[in-house]
Amino acid sequence: MRQEKDILDEIVRGEWWWTARPEQIPPPGDWLVHLVLSGRGWGKSRAGAEWIVDRTLKYPRDRSGAPTERLVIGETLSDARSICVEGPSGILRVLDRRGIKYKYIRNPKPKIVIAPGSLDAVIYFGGADSPDVGRGYNAADAWLDEIAKWQYPKASWVEGIMPSLRADLIGDHPRAFVTTTPKPIDLLMEWLERRDGSVSIVRGSTFDNAANLSSHVLQELKLRYEGTSIGRQELYGEMLEALDGVLFKWADIEGNRVKIGPEVVTHRTVGVDPTLSSGDEENSSRWATDEMGVVVASRDHRDHVYIVADESTRLVGREAALHAWAVFDRYQCDSLVYEDNLGKAWMRQVFTDAYRELQKRGVFPAGNHKPPMAEIHANQGKQLRAEPVGNRYEQGRVHHIGKFEKLEAQMIQWDPVNSKESPDRLDAMVHAVRHLMDGEKRAARILSARKVWLPTAGNGAY
Repeated sequence: MRQEKDILDEIVRGEWWWTARPEQIPPPGDWLVHLVLSGRGWGKSRAGAEWIVDRTLKYPRDRSGAPTERLVIGETLSDARSICVEGPSGILRVLDRRGIKYKYIRNPKPKIVIAPGSLDAVIYFGGADSPDVGRGYNAADAWLDEIAKWQYPKASWVEGIMPSLRADLIGDHPRAFVTTTPKPIDLLMEWLERRDGSVSIVRGSTFDNAANLSSHVLQELKLRYEGTSIGRQELYGEMLEALDGVLFKWADIEGNRVKIGPEVVTHRTVGVDPTLSSGDEENSSRWATDEMGVVVASRDHRDHVYIVADESTRLVGREAALHAWAVFDRYQCDSLVYEDNLGKAWMRQVFTDAYRELQKRGVFPAGNHKPPMAEIHANQGKQLRAEPVGNRYEQGRVHHIGKFEKLEAQMIQWDPVNSKESPDRLDAMVHAVRHLMDGEKRAARILSARKVWLPTAGNGAY
């Protein structure tokens, strides 16, 4: 039994049982997964680090007497090392505060040996770069950080990590502590629907931890994001999937993702979203932001659309236009699409001049023909223009070939009701997809009412 002096020493030292908020400590129970869904700055890293160290000290050996091993997995090895292990709220800070001896080994297999020569329990850490992460371990516990950002979250859990949680502990069973900002990925949605007691859930807001955060930053965050979807996700820990008005849902993006594109492509285009500078249009030789959206998309014979590439750039003016045409050439596109009411005459001229310059270099065929540019006429608001594209995603008719993290983040975080502007990559994607959709109508007028398609590998006949 601890003496009163020991308890006072721990209070002075700021032990976790004394400083933690109640919701930062997992509840009792027979759960397998404790899921922390919270905004940035809530204290997820500190909670995870304290928990994994505490579990290691409580259960340093399995029933056979062998030292236990635990896993700490971040989105990348760098994240696991810099945030979960070496960060200001990381495992090393916890061990140092508690005066626990350890050996920190960075290579070749990153790990921390707790009380070497005595307990010898090991905490391995790494990145979630493969569904096989965690395979081969006999783990007693796992701390999984920012799982919503992992490349293969569900496969990594089902195929790698969950089967590894099989250590035979005395007095308990292996558990997983999951800390993440919420995004509506399949695995999180599945855990949220559990009613069998296997998943414990706690939600939290950035402002729950206000006492430990800069008041100036909190004020700025509230001013910038209060009332927006991104604020409700990143600050208040809500699932965007459940919010009204969201056009692009993560489940639709993830559920229709493919590894390779179609064998037959009927049209390929590059959508471009340059924005005007803060000056007048006459002097708009550069764009307001330091990034121009450049997204390549294609359409197959089934009228399914594929997002091929996100080549957005921080270039401006002539260099940005040359970059857009270089992307056009590299992906063998048929058209370059832009919104006509933003740039008006000057935008068309900048792209035309860049095209002519590349003609002289021999990149494009010589001649006085018009550059293959197409205008998206902006006679509707951004929400109305994006809605048909959002419907296509919901219907499963738009596919991402691989992952486009920045584009997808803009898509699921865009609040069409409260956001005054839509972001560059998103706009470029919408321009490209709308152009391909308009092409369907033109094709329908040319073809007979009865369309007969020849089947190709992987596609059925229509």
